[in-house]
Order: sequence, then C-alpha cells, then structure tokens
Amino acid sequence: MSRHDYHVHPPALSYNKRFLMGVLLNIGFIAIEVFYGVKSNSMALIADAVHNVSDVLGLLVAWFGYLLAHKTAPSKFTFGFKNATIIAAFINAILLFIAVIGLAWEAVQRLQQQEAITSSTIITVATVGVFIKGLAAYLFFQGKDKDINIKGAFLHMILDAAISLGVVVAGFLMLWKSWTWIDPAISLMIAAVIFIGSWQLFKGSLDLMLLAVPANIDLKQLKKVLDHHPGLISYHDLHVWPLSTTEAALSAHLVVKQEYFQPMFSKSLEEKLQQDFDISHLTLQLEVEERAGKCATDCSHSAA
Repeated sequence: MSRHDYHVHPPALSYNKRFLMGVLLNIGFIAIEVFYGVKSNSMALIADAVHNVSDVLGLLVAWFGYLLAHKTAPSKFTFGFKNATIIAAFINAILLFIAVIGLAWEAVQRLQQQEAITSSTIITVATVGVFIKGLAAYLFFQGKDKDINIKGAFLHMILDAAISLGVVVAGFLMLWKSWTWIDPAISLMIAAVIFIGSWQLFKGSLDLMLLAVPANIDLKQLKKVLDHHPGLISYHDLHVWPLSTTEAALSAHLVVKQEYFQPMFSKSLEEKLQQDFDISHLTLQLEVEERAGKCATDCSHSAA
C-alpha cells in the first residue's frame, strides 16, 4: 500500500529564471574580471574569474539536472530522471576540484615571481563583485534548505561575495603597504575556501549516489516512531533512499496485530512519516502477527 500525493514541487519557471539570471550575472562579471585582471596584472582577479567560470559550469550542470528531473521520462525509467539532480551535484563538485588545482598552481607560481599590480583597479572590480555575487546568492536563498543543488548554488555565490570582499581588503593592503605577495596569497585563500565548500558538496552528492539515507532524515528517530506506533509489533526490510536531491522514498515490511491489519493503519502511519520526515514515496507491506518470520520475499539480507 502506498501514497504518492504528498510532495509539492516548486514552480519550474521560477527556478529556471533564477538559474538564468545567476548564469548571466556570472558571465558578465567574468568578462569584467578577465579584462581588468589582465590590465592590472592581478592574479587574484584572474583566479576569481577562473573560479567564476567553474561556477557558471556548475550552475549550467545543476540547471540541466533540474530540467531533466522535471522532464517526462520513457516508461523504463519508473522514477523518471529525478536522480539527474544528484549526478549534477556530483559533477559540480568535480568541476570545482579541477578549478582549485589550477588556481593553487598558478598562485604558487606568482608567489615565486611577484609583479607590480594596480591596486585601485582590483578594489573597484572586487567591490562590484561583492554586489553582483550578493544578488546572485539572493536568487538561490529560497529553497536552499530543500535541495542540495540549490544549496550548492547559494553557497557558491555567498562564498564568492565573501572572497570578493577579501580581495577588496587585499587591494587596500597593497595600496597601503605595496605588498605584492598579498595578491597570490589571496588566490591561495580562494582556492582553500573553494576546496572546503567543494568537499562538502562532493561528500553529500556521493552519499546520495550510493543511496545513503538523506541527511535531512534522522533514521534513529524514524525507527523510534515505528517502535512506538500503536499496533506495530516489529518491522524488517526497512529501506530509506533518495530519489533526487529533494525527494526520498521508504519501503518496509510491518508485522502488526490482527486487528490492525487494515488500510487505515498504513494510511495513518504513512501520513505521520511524510509529515515528520518529508518522505514523498512510501510503500508499506503489512504482515499479520501469525505470519511473522514467513516473509514472502527474501528479507534475509535487508536492513532492519
């Protein structure tokens, strides 16, 4: 017995507009950073521009995954293309790792061969970046707690705004003290910040790809709910897995007392699990107490 009518999807058009605006804002700022980075001989600006290219690629991958997840799939894909959002998040993390390696390598080269830099240009461009990245982060603020792809986009933008603010501070230090080593040092700091954020995205998306229990679902608490549900004697073959970055599924075999072997038992439990743990797809198989241990399917290697 199952119910699949709980989950409400956010309007696709709204997210499409946010992704489009995020991509366009980043592309525009990349052009500005590359032009003035070369003109002012600033590795920090060029490094941030490279990072922003990875952000654009990440946004495009996440956007593609989001669109694919809402596309009608052929009949052989019984869950649709929902897990495309998980794959997109994983690819996004890999792209960021590649960008980090490139940034760090170039910054180390610049530390060994320091060059004169136009500090005033760096300050101006980085200040513009703070506002652009802040606006881009705002686009993904809504929904960041419900979708790892949206959260990834939000974190990228808010970290970028912080990085641009750091570049502004570095620009003032170079203007004040003429410390040319500050520029590549900031680039290394940017690389470190990207790596930390990317690792979290990589770990989270890899967990989802391996069908781990989604991070927003407390499995121990879920088991407590089952343990204390009236009429439920025991359960087995319990599985909780992600369908996408926003949806989860659960299946379980429940051993119940004879008088509770009825549709209303499943319905009430499904509603509670959906409300308390935001599980959108549930399949509960009831078994009467007398048949406990005589499961019709092979449950010998299933999770308890």
